[in-house]
Amino acid sequence: MSSRFRICGAGWTIEANTPAHPQRGQRPGQPPVTPSIRDRLYHHLQAFDYGTLLPALATLPVPVGEALANGRGVLNAIFDLDWRSLSLRQRYIRGATYRAMQQLLPQRHRLTHATKTAQRFIHNSREEWEACLFANRHRFEPILERGTVVALEPLLQIQRAGRGMVLLTLHYDSFCLGITLLGHRGLRVNVVTSSVVEDPRVHPAVRSFYTRKYRAMEQYMNGGRMVHFEHDLRYFYRALARGDAVVVLADLPPATPKTYQVTVPFLNGPKRMAGGALRMAEKTDSVLGAFICRHRGAGRYTVQCASPREITADNPVTSLTPLYAFLEGYLHQAPERWWAADLRLHYQEMPHGPQHD
Repeated sequence: MSSRFRICGAGWTIEANTPAHPQRGQRPGQPPVTPSIRDRLYHHLQAFDYGTLLPALATLPVPVGEALANGRGVLNAIFDLDWRSLSLRQRYIRGATYRAMQQLLPQRHRLTHATKTAQRFIHNSREEWEACLFANRHRFEPILERGTVVALEPLLQIQRAGRGMVLLTLHYDSFCLGITLLGHRGLRVNVVTSSVVEDPRVHPAVRSFYTRKYRAMEQYMNGGRMVHFEHDLRYFYRALARGDAVVVLADLPPATPKTYQVTVPFLNGPKRMAGGALRMAEKTDSVLGAFICRHRGAGRYTVQCASPREITADNPVTSLTPLYAFLEGYLHQAPERWWAADLRLHYQEMPHGPQHD
């Protein structure tokens, strides 16, 4: 059996003729790699970090757990620690994020770029701590009660009318917590996820972390589910047909040249992006929308929803333009909260306006 996948933003794939279960960290076509002492150290570190430390922090009072999670983020920034880097045995996130900050903030000093890069690790660490809160109702339900969702009523009206909605968001700030807030406020929401987190190169503790995270999130999604698109893409078409909302991450470039693609204005120019969200909406006569969830302080979060959009009949991809503009506004406000900023280096600049292939 063989497989093919890409770790988000890493540009690394298992080709079709590569065994599906090689040694963790082995590159395609290379003989088995003997782990170094440093590799073994990082292996044990991930086991402790994701299997023990983060769940333990989620049992503490929220201000204390968040502060310690931020401290963890500082250490991750210093040592360039990220599960994607460690899965590849190639620590690249800090350098790629720094280059992305240079592109996002071209007029700013390099000290600003370095500061924003370090802050990215802090926000990412807090997001991973939040993922462990989902399973701790005692700590998490008060957060849901205090949370704010702005401009939700138009989305609820669409759902009550039986229309499906495709909601765009980014790997930004506390987007997963925002999904649970939407569900808690009455929106039936499903999420497109990827089986990349199940690949054997990813540490077992990280794989278990994501499994626990997804199952815990489903408790608050008003009957919706987190489903890997590689396993059951048709699930999302059925969900939209029955009037559910489906969340799609809008900051992903096309995974392969054969991926359905759209060209939209994003980050100061037309970019070639994955177009699955538009395709699902077109085929199910669904509405397009977007949201961002922002962390406001210990245990305080706000979800901002964009105005929903009908698909334009003569040029459907133009329906995405105002939604990408909505999302881009938050990237410019606080680029350090985009903890997948390394994706920026993989965007293909395009010469023309909105279009799809």
